[in-house]
Amino acid sequence: MKKLLHLQLLPLLSGVQRFSLYLLEGLDSREFEIWVACKPGGEFPEAVKRRGFHFISLPSFRHPISYTDFFTFLHLILIIKRYRFDIVHTNSSKPGLLGRLAARICKVPLIIHTAHGTPFQESQSKLKYRFFTFMEAWGNSLGHKTVFVNNSDRLNCLKLGLISEKKAYTVFNALPLMQSEILEHIAKKRCLPEGEIIIGSTIRFSDQKNVISLITAACLACKQSIKLKFIIVGDGEHLELCKAIIRTHRLETRIILPGWDSEVIPWLKVFNAYVLYSRWEAMPFSIIEAMHSGLPVIGSAIPSISELVDNDCGYLVPLNDEPALARLFVRIASDFSPAWHKGQRAASKVKQLCSYQNMLSQYREHYLVDSL
Repeated sequence: MKKLLHLQLLPLLSGVQRFSLYLLEGLDSREFEIWVACKPGGEFPEAVKRRGFHFISLPSFRHPISYTDFFTFLHLILIIKRYRFDIVHTNSSKPGLLGRLAARICKVPLIIHTAHGTPFQESQSKLKYRFFTFMEAWGNSLGHKTVFVNNSDRLNCLKLGLISEKKAYTVFNALPLMQSEILEHIAKKRCLPEGEIIIGSTIRFSDQKNVISLITAACLACKQSIKLKFIIVGDGEHLELCKAIIRTHRLETRIILPGWDSEVIPWLKVFNAYVLYSRWEAMPFSIIEAMHSGLPVIGSAIPSISELVDNDCGYLVPLNDEPALARLFVRIASDFSPAWHKGQRAASKVKQLCSYQNMLSQYREHYLVDSL
């Protein structure tokens, strides 16, 4: 039996943490003894414990770069030496760097990192961009394999020389079978809406998700079409600002921000279309869920989203083009039939593209073959 450690940072139940839960609950307990480490105090540690996995608390872990990173690093070395893990699997940038370095020092037989996006973006200053690309290259040199959740990030890192080709793999994220089956059942029951058109999203109100542009475009569209209604579920640092923008336009009854809700499926049943106008993404579970449920997806025209969404199953809109996004909303509301057909094709496409069995078998192969 292999002793496996999954290292995360935040105790939230966002996409990165859900990835670990989905993967780990599909592994055979006769093959793997599963441990998970992250910052304590949120929904994720409780979800880990409910599944019967071992949990290790890392109280000094912080999201921004901090002097406490040194104490977290020492803590990781002590943990890895104490439990003698056969495999250390890190997730996201900071756990990826600290975890891989600690695992390398402790001579862990297999060190795997899953890159849920990259820390460097074209919009950053040159100094910040160079710093993060250097750190990414260093982290990749410490591990045995890096698994990307999309092809575009893998190809970009290869192009920039941040990883060798023999270490770089792509495995798409996927939903557990029971969850995808529930969503597929919803897709089969979808009918053409007769009245208002509800465009929805489940997001964090952050810079990454580009919510200011999304809300601005929604306001523009609502003034042009009385059929449109928006429901944007989530919270975050820009939530109050978005509410203020909506109040300014007096659209509180047509653009609804109900706050955070961990139960996504009831909202997907209500939506007629799904929108994610992010500045950057990796392989968003929100789009995968929306497609499984038969929703046409309106996405920003960035490489990672384009790997899931095309003209056959949704719509892609250039970044920071709020008038174009608003015009698309109005066009969808004026004749929803093409969008409905796209949603039906989306359910079929995502079932083939994001297969849970494929995700599970590929990670299992990495764990077992290379840890011998």
